[in-house]
Formats: sequence, C-alpha cells, structure tokens
Amino acid sequence: MLPNDDKTICSMARPSGGPVLSRGFAGRRAGRHTGGFTLAELLVAILVIGVLISLIIVAVNAATGGTRRQAQQQTVTGMAQAVMQFEQTFGFPPPLVQDGIVGTAGAMDVVPATIDRSGAVADGTPVQVVPSNTSLRVAVTYNPAFAPNRRFLEGLDPETSGAPDFADLSERYSPDADEVAWRRANQRYSKYSLGYYLAGALPASVDGVEGPGMVRPLQDGTFEGVEAASADEFETGGSTRARDRYEPFFDADSRSAQIRREYFDINEYRENTGDLDYEVGVPADETDWRHVAITDSNGIAYRYYRWQPLSTAYGIDVTATYQLNIPWILLDDAALNRLADAGSESEAAAIDLTAGNAELRGARWAIVGAGQDGLFGTEPIERLRGEQGLPAGGLADWEVRALAKEDNIVEVGR
Repeated sequence: MLPNDDKTICSMARPSGGPVLSRGFAGRRAGRHTGGFTLAELLVAILVIGVLISLIIVAVNAATGGTRRQAQQQTVTGMAQAVMQFEQTFGFPPPLVQDGIVGTAGAMDVVPATIDRSGAVADGTPVQVVPSNTSLRVAVTYNPAFAPNRRFLEGLDPETSGAPDFADLSERYSPDADEVAWRRANQRYSKYSLGYYLAGALPASVDGVEGPGMVRPLQDGTFEGVEAASADEFETGGSTRARDRYEPFFDADSRSAQIRREYFDINEYRENTGDLDYEVGVPADETDWRHVAITDSNGIAYRYYRWQPLSTAYGIDVTATYQLNIPWILLDDAALNRLADAGSESEAAAIDLTAGNAELRGARWAIVGAGQDGLFGTEPIERLRGEQGLPAGGLADWEVRALAKEDNIVEVGR
C-alpha cells in the first residue's frame, strides 16, 4: 500500500466524477473531423435532394395531367349533354358539317354531293350560297335525306350505288387494304359542327343571330327563314321571319373548351391525305372565318362523329358489328386486327368490334377529344411512332394506334 500522501496525489490526478481515459482513445477522439461534411457525405446529400426533386416533379406533372384530363372529360361530357338537348329541342342531332377546306386535299377529302334543294355545292366550303338564291346561305351538311349523303354516313362510296359486299364492309377497317376506303370510313366527323350548332358561332347572315345563338336550324343546313342582307359578302347582317331565338347549347369559355376561328391544323391535312410530308403554300389561304372549331387545352379541335347503319334498302340483315359502320376510332383495336385477317363473312361476324360495349352498338354520334398526347390514333403511322417514341420493327401498327387512342376522351349517343 502507498502512504496516505501518495493516495491523495493519485485521487487528485483522476478527473472528478469521470472515467479514466486511456491515452490511445483520447488521441483518436481528438483527431476525428468535426468541422463539416466529407465529400462523400455531400454527394449523398445532393443525390437524395435530386431524387426528391424528381419525385416532386413527377407528382406535380401527374397531378397537372390528371387535372387537365378531368377538365377535358368534363368538356366532352358537357358537349354530349348539349347534343342531347339540341336533339330534344329540334328532333334531330346536330348535322354533320362537310368540313372540306379549300384546296385539292382538304381535311375532309371527299367528293361533294348534291346536298341542297337546287344544285351541287362547291368543294371545300362548309358554308355556301345556294345557287338559286344568293341571299340564302346554308351550312353544308350531310343530309341523310339525300342518297349520296346517306352513303357517306354509312361509310360507303358516295359516288356509287347498290348493296355493299363483304369486302366493302370489312376491308375498310384495315389501313393496309384500301387507303381511300379506310380514310372515307374514318372521316365521318366534323370539327365545325360543334361550333356552329352548339355554340352558335355563325354570323347573322347564316344563322339569323349576330354572335352566340341561332334561330331554328334545319337538317339541310339552312336556318329558318334567314336571308342575308348582301349577296356578295358573307359577314353581313341577316334577317329572318323566325320568332324563336335559341341561346348557345354549350358555353365554350374555358381552358379546355375555346372557340377558335380560322382553325387550321396541317397535321390533319397530312392525316387525311395519307402524306406525312404534305404541305400547303400559305396556310392562311386554306381557311377563313367559316372554319370555327371548339378546341382543347392543346389547341386541337374536338371531333363530332356521325354515322348510320346500313339502309334496309340494301337487303342486308345487319347482325355483325362490322356491318354497323361505326367509325374506326371508336372500336377495339385487337378486334379490328382480327377482322383484317378474317377470311370469310362468318368468321368476321363472330368478331365483336365493340368489345361488348352495348352503348356503342346503338350509338349514332360521338364526340372525341385527343387527350393529353394530342393524338387521335388516326394519324399517319410514321407520326404516331415518332410522337410516341416507338421505333419501326417494334410494336405492330395496330398496337401503335391503340396506344395513341388510349387517352382519347369519348362520349357517344343515339
């Protein structure tokens, strides 16, 4: 044992209330870096922040896209309700306007038919002066009362007559079979019908009311008792004997539904000519105030489709979905692909192009929006692949079109 004095000295050397630290541990503690992040820690922090920002951007884009889609869905639903209200008011749905744009290959590149009471209508003019009365104007519509117009609505060649055969009715659903027939079967839509008849966007010289609204419309494209003040100028005042005035059936005044005058879309030209590189000289020369469309948030016009089942005059018992003449854009793509390979009428009849959609089977009109991708699925296949980043040799053409159609917004009605 040490003397008492030595014990006192040892206890004084130990820190009060704490452990005795070895020399090695104390040295390591003193040497540790405590002044900030190491380079590795800084890189990890940056990586984590980057991932969080990416997740936030994805979430915001998803929320924005969902909001826009919901707005477009509400717009299409609202227009469909307006179409039904129009039909309840006048006894027929809005007529299908002949959308032909001035030029050799307009957005509705079909042969014009005799549609009015007194003569043929010039190609590419959706509003036309009737030849026998230069003060009477018509919106050039497909009137089922006239055989060529009815055949067009049936998806048939308006220049011919007679009963269609199996090839006429089935091959037109295949873009590879007959490009002209395929385009005809899919061009039964108008961009202008909705603006003309739901928003009342025509001038008083045509629909009897300056600004939104109209007097009573007729199926032949005229408006009850309307005569223009001038035979030379379209944008003049008009007078009418009709007493009733109708407010717009749809208010196109939101981000997802806007009235757009002098509407022009070069991509639609290319779609309906089948030429991805098709150009026009001066786009402004291809359109004028008569081309009024309701457009979505991407500036793309909503489409109004109308069609009719085969006339009983053809003597055909309509039992198969391919005989219903429903526009291709509304049908199931996998079933359409099987139809293209069908070798007989019985085999084709067993294919349900509506995928069990009973509402579509009985429909006679539809409103279609292109959705957020701005594609309807009817565009040239090269554009669809390019816009969706799908290389050639990957998905089949019908699968590419199906992908483009996935986000289309559709409402149908009778």
